[in-house]
Amino acid sequence: MSTKGYIPTHLDEVALKSLLLEALGYIPQLGTVETYHARFDHPERGLSIDDVIHGLERDWKFDRKPEFNQDEWQWKYYVATESIDGDEIVIVIAVDTANRSFEVVTRWK
Repeated sequence: MSTKGYIPTHLDEVALKSLLLEALGYIPQLGTVETYHARFDHPERGLSIDDVIHGLERDWKFDRKPEFNQDEWQWKYYVATESIDGDEIVIVIAVDTANRSFEVVTRWK
């Protein structure tokens, strides 16, 4: 199997916001959009899925340049936003552009 291939261009903020808002509409049918790590590994951060949804639905900016994960063949984005309580947070998401879906990898204050 080849380990090389065409790496698609990452989404800009406008395109990513559009994809995220569309995908958030499917959460009631699909269930959680978080990795095990995001849900259970850092309860001390005090951030819930509600904080994540709130942060993604409001205006946000990239915290840093997107990174391409060759193992999963998808882009990873770092979103700087706010929690429900107004705390600054960063949400790391992996995006499946073809399926118009995403998964929260982790989040922190």
